[in-house]
Amino acid sequence: MRNQVGPSNFEKRYESFHDDDGEWSFEIQEYQADLNLITPSDVPATLTPKEAYRAAVFLEGFIQEKKSTGDWSDSALDKFKKFESTIEVEAVAKALRELSNQSEPN
Repeated sequence: MRNQVGPSNFEKRYESFHDDDGEWSFEIQEYQADLNLITPSDVPATLTPKEAYRAAVFLEGFIQEKKSTGDWSDSALDKFKKFESTIEVEAVAKALRELSNQSEPN
């Protein structure tokens, strides 16, 4: 949801990961291999809202763990192929959370 007055600091933080229409400029499946390193079972290429929720919870947990140990830096992402920065990981977590809030088709 966009702010009518202007983008919030939160939105500005992830601006580089949005296209001109305000949509995420990446596909979640680009991060499938990295997400599979965090979640206890494989994340499918095409996520349902329920699967997106599960992936978001584990990714957010990973972020919180690294922050609480003082290890939240780009070097904490060395084991991943696609994740290159902490802001990128946070943007993917936000996108997963948004996807999880969508209703599933009947």
